[in-house]
Amino acid sequence: MTLPHSEHGWAQPAPTSVDVAAFTREQLGGLEDTPAGATDRDALISHLGRDVLHVSRDRNFAKAYRRTKDGVTVPLMWRTDSEELGKFQYAMLTNKQYAAVLVVDIDQPGTQGGHPINLAEELRVKLFQLVSRGLGPAWVGINRLSGKAQCLWLIDPVYADESGKSPHMALLAATSRTLGGFLDHDPNFAHRFSRSPFYTGDSPDRYIWYRQHHRIDRLSDFIREVREVTDEPQHVSPRQEFSSGRELIETVKARREQAQAFRAIADEIEVEMGEETDRYNPDLIDGVLVRWIVPGRAARDETAFRHALKTAHRLRAAGERMTDAAIIDAYERAYNIAQREGADGRAVEMPPMRDRQTMARRVRGYVTQGKTDSYGTPTARYATTSQRKALATMGRRGGKKAAKRWETDPEGEYAQNELKKLQSANKRRRLRGQSTRARVLNVAMDTVAQTGKLPSGREIAEELGVTKRTVNLHLKALREAGLLEID
Repeated sequence: MTLPHSEHGWAQPAPTSVDVAAFTREQLGGLEDTPAGATDRDALISHLGRDVLHVSRDRNFAKAYRRTKDGVTVPLMWRTDSEELGKFQYAMLTNKQYAAVLVVDIDQPGTQGGHPINLAEELRVKLFQLVSRGLGPAWVGINRLSGKAQCLWLIDPVYADESGKSPHMALLAATSRTLGGFLDHDPNFAHRFSRSPFYTGDSPDRYIWYRQHHRIDRLSDFIREVREVTDEPQHVSPRQEFSSGRELIETVKARREQAQAFRAIADEIEVEMGEETDRYNPDLIDGVLVRWIVPGRAARDETAFRHALKTAHRLRAAGERMTDAAIIDAYERAYNIAQREGADGRAVEMPPMRDRQTMARRVRGYVTQGKTDSYGTPTARYATTSQRKALATMGRRGGKKAAKRWETDPEGEYAQNELKKLQSANKRRRLRGQSTRARVLNVAMDTVAQTGKLPSGREIAEELGVTKRTVNLHLKALREAGLLEID
């Protein structure tokens, strides 16, 4: 990059002279007070890895776009090695598919001057905390008039697809929220246009930029250390590690047994709903049948799960929708009653909302289709991708041996027995698919009868507890068969 620079490395007018020696490093927020030079900006350009930037001369961002001869509106892009780049006050340093910096906009006003000492005192204290832990920003820009600031951290680049969504982008957003909340950032900052560190003009409210270091932070480590500074709870990965394949198999077997136990509860509750025996039970408290481990100690999870199932059955019998909200409300109410009546000194251990939402989907599946989930408890975790691959590998070893037996004696007893099992499984699979298609048609026609409109694939999927793709495939087949013709 060839931005104009003087013998001191930068042509931008220097901020008002300040006797830095009169202040301690803590009073300066742990920040260096020497404005960035051209070499520093070249290093930043290199880290961004961008040949062009989307830029704007001022806050009139409508002028940051231009119209082509074909009438198409496109962003105004400028090469990063052009001297003209210094004329633009704003630049889009990140986009939804790529980010190599983390930008925090701090809206706390300070005093005039453009030096670190002109930042708000509370902000300087927090910045010093970060700097002393090796978490300080790589770049700090300070408004000459208001004392407001923007901070940049250099990060390992993160990427996303066209939708802008990826686990790494989600981690970047979480880090921005955590760090921004600590520094009292501007919550309305859209992380699009920010003040450009490459601006060389003489606007009265220009930002003076100070390069602090060239360290590149790894997001996962960075957010963990920031949470330590801010006293926020660390994210605990739900992924379970297993020391051996045998341990993984035993864990999957245990989950299957849990699923069978909850399937038995679901079947039992169907009988209870038919007999309406709750009204005569002395353990019925405020409409919730509390289950007990021992006298005085309630089985909170089982009580809540049973009550959620009963609520879903009643909603279905009344012709009402079994929404997540209704099932979760029933679960939480029953759990709280069980906690109140039989806590036995235990603290509240309500499952997190994500697990309660999963529980609601499973309850709806039990009620609508007798669905058996491989992971039965409301707080159980799914097997990870690596665990499924491990199980598949173990299965392939057995499959190779089975294949040899098929090749050796294709008409033998073993091959014929396995063939019968395969035919039976395929028949069940076809019947299950036909059942799902019938339920899709039923929900679609019921909604049309009530509203006059055909529901979307997503709405039907939520109703039945299946995937949107499955619903769309059945809707297509129903239309082709002439069973779904709406005037």
